[in-house]
Amino acid sequence: MRPFAAMTQTRAVLQFAIVVLWVSTAITLVGAILGAALWPLVGAWAGARREPWELALTGARTLGFYFFIWAPGTGIVVATIHEHRRRQARPAGREVFTRRTRR
Repeated sequence: MRPFAAMTQTRAVLQFAIVVLWVSTAITLVGAILGAALWPLVGAWAGARREPWELALTGARTLGFYFFIWAPGTGIVVATIHEHRRRQARPAGREVFTRRTRR
């Protein structure tokens, strides 16, 4: 085993987890902001008998929750793509294995 190989693997796992958490948080926050902005507009259009702040709070909770359902899966996919691209960008000679072709 190479020296510092465990630290490199730990760093890769931590980076993966940070990307997943960041993407999940960003998507959930976007959902909450959209809900807080759109719910009062739709409520006013539909003739809701609630206060605008109540509609905004309900919208933030509802759309934030719906976006939160999809956020972790999207975060995992984004982190996987990020890691795949990082591994593909390694300089030549650092491959883990080489494929020999038959002639």
